[in-house]
Amino acid sequence: MLVKCSCGTEGFKNAKKSTTIAGQSVGIAAATKALAKDIKMVRVLVRGLGPGRQASIKGLQMAGLDIVSITDNTPVPHNGFRPRKARRL
Repeated sequence: MLVKCSCGTEGFKNAKKSTTIAGQSVGIAAATKALAKDIKMVRVLVRGLGPGRQASIKGLQMAGLDIVSITDNTPVPHNGFRPRKARRL
């Protein structure tokens, strides 16, 4: 990982962090950092669900980076945690 960027570092707070506009601005900011290091082609790792997923990839393209591959790295629980006890009426 050569470049890392998040919505919080871009100035978005609380509920505004989970918007498409925030994702797009993060993509553009990460792309400008990458272009400053002379990186033209990138492989994108996307984690989690949300509206900012597609927007951040679009921001990378808008800033002028060539995307080689997009990999979904969302963590999936293998059975997860124990559920709450059943409510009795």
